[in-house]
Amino acid sequence: MGEIAAKAASLILIIVIGYVIKRIGWVSADDFPKFSKIVLRITLPCALITSFNTFDITYNLLFLTAIGLLANLVLQITGYLVNQRKGGIAQAFGIINLGSYNVGAFAMPYIAGLMGPQSIIFASLFDVGNSFGAAGIGYGWSRSVADEKQKTTLGGFLKLMFLSPLFDTYLILLLMRLFGLQLPDAVITFTSTVGGANTFLAMLMIGIGLELGLDAHRFKLAFKYLAIRYGFSLIFSILTVLFLPVSMVVKTILCMLFFSPIASMATGFTDEAGGDVETSAFMNSVSILIGIFALPLVLAVMG
Repeated sequence: MGEIAAKAASLILIIVIGYVIKRIGWVSADDFPKFSKIVLRITLPCALITSFNTFDITYNLLFLTAIGLLANLVLQITGYLVNQRKGGIAQAFGIINLGSYNVGAFAMPYIAGLMGPQSIIFASLFDVGNSFGAAGIGYGWSRSVADEKQKTTLGGFLKLMFLSPLFDTYLILLLMRLFGLQLPDAVITFTSTVGGANTFLAMLMIGIGLELGLDAHRFKLAFKYLAIRYGFSLIFSILTVLFLPVSMVVKTILCMLFFSPIASMATGFTDEAGGDVETSAFMNSVSILIGIFALPLVLAVMG
């Protein structure tokens, strides 16, 4: 448990470093888009390539992928509907920041530390659906509604979805693993080196975008979104326990995943959609703090 707490504290400390170097002038809030592009287009795709290259897809557990996708869609639709009268930018913010789960950088190592390495397979399959929902559907949908001057069409939505480097990476990797294909060792050597920097840069990026001195309106907005998100986390967990015909181990892992933080890429997506980066970064940081305590609490309750 001490090792898990140390890992969680490390993530928080990196966010603090990002915030501090912004405050002392090493970087500025204007540098956020640069870090965002590096994370979303370079380090995160490389990290995915490395982890998926030897990932075995178990077909009888693909329902976990469907659950990850469905949970994203429910939250995205909710984020869209609660801002229906506030314009496209607000709707895009809701789509991006209500949906998505930080599985790879946070929940997966955290749950593995709590429940053992066998839990990684269940978390990874959930993350495939989660990533298709967030990096594919959520990204394309948010970008299409954010451009209020352009009418949203199915073709425009699909174009934006396939322009997402993360969605394309997941799609290609999933198809490769379904057909049993692997990348050469030389490629993985490169991607593992670059991808190794992803967790640090993603957390640093959140710290750079973080603004602790939120005004009352932004603070209330962040609280509202987080209350909605964790309300659904509770609902999803209750439905899982009562109705999903799987072992208690799988139910426990799913419930822990529902309480995992907002994906770090959400703040970058918010920036690309022209949304409120400070509120997004604040929500992301708070969700990490909640996740640190919520995941072991879920395990204790269900164990």
